Amino acid sequence: MAMRTRPVPERAHAVFFDTVTLSNFALSQSLDLLIRRYGLRAQITPEVLDEVLDGIVAGYAELREVEDAVNAGKLGSAGVLSTEERDTYRGLLRVLSPGEASCVSCARIPGGMVATDDMAARECCASLGVGFTGTIGILKASVVDGLASPQEADDILQAMIDAGYFSPVSRISSLL
Repeated sequence: MAMRTRPVPERAHAVFFDTVTLSNFALSQSLDLLIRRYGLRAQITPEVLDEVLDGIVAGYAELREVEDAVNAGKLGSAGVLSTEERDTYRGLLRVLSPGEASCVSCARIPGGMVATDDMAARECCASLGVGFTGTIGILKASVVDGLASPQEADDILQAMIDAGYFSPVSRISSLL
C-alpha cells in the first residue's frame, strides 16, 4: 500500500520526542504506532538523533528504525536550534541531557509539547509552561483514538518492559 505524503505541520503543533520515549517504541518494535499517531508532528532534534546514534553504536540495532524513519521523512527533523532556543537550551543543560534540553527548548513555542518519561524534564516543562506526555500517555491515547486495541497496547507495554522500560503500570487497559 502506498503511503500518502503528509504536509509538514506547523511547528506550533509539534511533539518533540526525547531519546528514551523513542527508544521505548523502537525497542518494542512499535515505532510504527508513533508514526501513525504523530507522523511529521513528531519532531526529532539533532541532539536526540545523536543520542539515538550512540545507542545504535552501543548495540541497540533496533534504534536504527528511528534514524531510518527520520531519513525517510516519516518522523520530522526539528533542525538546528534558533538563537532563542539555544539560550533556553544552555540553561537547561545544567539539569538535563542534551536531548531532553533540546526538546524542552524547542517545545516552548505555543502549542508545542515534549514526549518524555524523565522526571527532571517533566519538571522543567512544568516550570516553563510546556505541555508534556510520555510513553504511558501515548499508549493510552492511541487506544482512545482507535489506533490500537487495549490488548495491543498491553502487548506493546509488555514488550517495552521486557526491553527494560520501568513502567509505573502493568497494563494500559487498566487505565481505560
